[in-house]
Amino acid sequence: MTDLDQLASATLMHDDNKALLARMLETALQQPLVPMEPAPAKEYMEQVAVRTAHDDNVEIRLFQMVQLKSSEHTYVMRIGLFTDNRAIGLDIMDAENGQFFIPESCPVCQLAAITVN
Repeated sequence: MTDLDQLASATLMHDDNKALLARMLETALQQPLVPMEPAPAKEYMEQVAVRTAHDDNVEIRLFQMVQLKSSEHTYVMRIGLFTDNRAIGLDIMDAENGQFFIPESCPVCQLAAITVN
């Protein structure tokens, strides 16, 4: 397992953060979403994450696609992980039809602290 895989497992995929990421998805879905092709959505949203990180004087540790369920559908959301253990929700793909969307504004949440066994 690579270092980035371990980091994703310890943060974004950790049980303590699942509810936080689900709320982040719900926040994004409650605002206007703009349909976009996958490649431009990825490029645009990663630029938004980099700008947000720069504005907050942090760095991006990784980008990760995470499958999440809302009350009605299953989605895949690209998430950026900042060095201060916050996550930013970026573009969203409807897992049923493969359509990508970008939210009007990107939700950010503070993740639970990483625990080391």
